[in-house]
Parts: sequence; C-alpha cells; structure tokens
Amino acid sequence: MAKTAPPDQSIQRQFDFSAPQPRPFLANLAARISTYEEGVAQFFHWRTGLDYYLAMDQIVDFVVGTGRIKVLDLLTGTAAFALRLAGRKAFVGRIYSFETDVTLLERAKQRATHLSLQRTIEFKLFQEPHLPVPDGYCDLAFSFFDLHRHPAGQYLAEVLRILEPGGHFVSADVLEPKSGRIALSSIMKRLHLRYIQKNTAEAGAIYYDREELIQLLFEAGFRQIIIQGLNVPTSLNSGVFSLITATK
Repeated sequence: MAKTAPPDQSIQRQFDFSAPQPRPFLANLAARISTYEEGVAQFFHWRTGLDYYLAMDQIVDFVVGTGRIKVLDLLTGTAAFALRLAGRKAFVGRIYSFETDVTLLERAKQRATHLSLQRTIEFKLFQEPHLPVPDGYCDLAFSFFDLHRHPAGQYLAEVLRILEPGGHFVSADVLEPKSGRIALSSIMKRLHLRYIQKNTAEAGAIYYDREELIQLLFEAGFRQIIIQGLNVPTSLNSGVFSLITATK
C-alpha cells in the first residue's frame, strides 16, 4: 500500500494566520501584530503574485485622486492601508477606520499615534455585518483584499447605505473565472487553507467572476462600475487582482 506524503510543514509555517489573542496590552503586542501582518503580506503575494505594499499604494493613489475627504475603511486589520493613505500629503480628509478584533484595533491606534496620524484617523470597534454609522455617512468607502470573505448581497447593501449620494465604493480584490472554482488546483488550495494553514476565512471565501460582481453591484443599487486588472493571470483558471470602483 502506497504511503501518503506528510503535509509540507514549511508551507504551514510560512503563513501563520492564527488569530491574535484578545488581550491588547500584552508587552509583546508589537511583535505579534507585525508577525500577523507579515503573514497577510505573504499570503497576498502567494494568492496574487503581487507585492502587498506596492499593490496597496496603487489603490491609495487612486483614493487620493478622487479628492474625497470623508473616507471609511471597512475593515482596518493592522491599519496598513489607512496609515498609508493618511500619511500622504495630498490627502486632506479624515478616515474612519473600523475593525472587529480588539487586539488589531489597539495596535492600529498605537501605530497611528507613533506616526502622528491620530488626528487623521478615527478607529472604532464593531460587530459585522452592520457598521455603527448613520445612512449617507461618508463619501468614499474602501476595502482592500476583503470583499471575497463576505456574502456579497448583504455586504454591498451595507456599503451602499453608508455612502452619500454620488459616493464611491473602492475595492481591490481577486476576480476569479467560474472555471477556476471547480479546478482541481483550486479545490486542493481550499483544503490546504482549511486543514493545514487553519485559515477558515480564506478557505470559505467566494472569489467572484467579473460579470457576476458587476451584476451584484447593479442589483445592490450601484452605477458607473469600472474594473481594472492589476496583474496578468497565470492560466485560464487563475484570478486577476483588480481595482473595482462603483458609484452610488
């Protein structure tokens, strides 16, 4: 009987997505969060082939170029995106940054203070799916590599609610052809994410097809949808990391 090869332990160690401990004032918090963000950056590169921070800066440039001044960060994580946007001299607005994990939120606040950006960013803890803000609260909402983790209908309806008329939804995520979801490589990847990396959020993610996402945005009530691919697919089944913009 043939022996089954053991899981590749080097891959398991490469992407450490174990949840941060919900104790924000640990002495080694900085090391914990830096390691977490490093894992996110490595996973992003593995999934898209792009550099995490260079890709982020492309989206930051776009947001700055819109001239919007009341910006909502739909899920801040370690605040990498919010801090890069707030640090741009050309950005003269204010960022409202939301997070569901208290440890990540506290570290994000510490980073903002260290960079003297605390007056530009307001951090808030929330529980999904509802953001604790009134209708028409902001003129731009952005999401970086996070759309695929949410049920699109409910998520887009909430984004539409918080935008003022004429406001922009800016997202950057992988758009994957339908054929990619049933490809053997995709199935193996999901199994690896769930059982080896223990990354259940990514294992259960839904990467939408370009046309599917356009339809979902229109159904939610958005208009003027523009999608721009930021990388070249490596095969017919692989996804394209894309800049997605839609107007309320």
